[in-house]
Amino acid sequence: MVRTVTRSIAIIGEGETEWFYFDSLRIVCRYPFKVAPDFPQHSDINYTLKLVESYLNKQYDYIVCLFDMDRLLQHPSEMQLYQRAKKKYAAPKYARRVMFVETNPCTEFWFLLHFLPNVVCRHYDSYDQLLHELQKYMPGYEKTKRYFIRTDLYRYLTENGDLERAVSNSKKLCQLCEESPEDLKAYSEIHKVVELLNALITR
Repeated sequence: MVRTVTRSIAIIGEGETEWFYFDSLRIVCRYPFKVAPDFPQHSDINYTLKLVESYLNKQYDYIVCLFDMDRLLQHPSEMQLYQRAKKKYAAPKYARRVMFVETNPCTEFWFLLHFLPNVVCRHYDSYDQLLHELQKYMPGYEKTKRYFIRTDLYRYLTENGDLERAVSNSKKLCQLCEESPEDLKAYSEIHKVVELLNALITR
């Protein structure tokens, strides 16, 4: 059965990982949304925010921005700009159209949540710290275009892992972070994107 999304959605990622994952999801689930920019590249917060304004001007119904927090935490000036933009787009004028989605430290933690049997508070200073654990479940994983081209990320994660488990783990960790924000835990809000897409599906 073909799924259709009745609203226009732009999904903006900072780099190749996000682009390939959501493009894989789009193809497998037959979602007619756009993954932006058109070609994966490593971009900074300024470029991402320019894309947000561009898609607002094009009257997109939903604009989803994916952020790896490890990068922002390492660049205080970008973090300040990010926090100002997050506050701006939380205003009623934008709140239902623009969604900022964070993962700490990086999108690969969302991948790991497909495999973890239960929620345990973890902390990773970087992608490199996380990589060793992820490779237990995704042997040979590397953050390269070569790997992403030969591996259908969404299909691999849903066939070898558990999407519902990832969503559940993600929600629980976000709740724990809200309860004790002073603790820098690993977390992901990507479940919000999955739930948005599911809510917009008409069968």
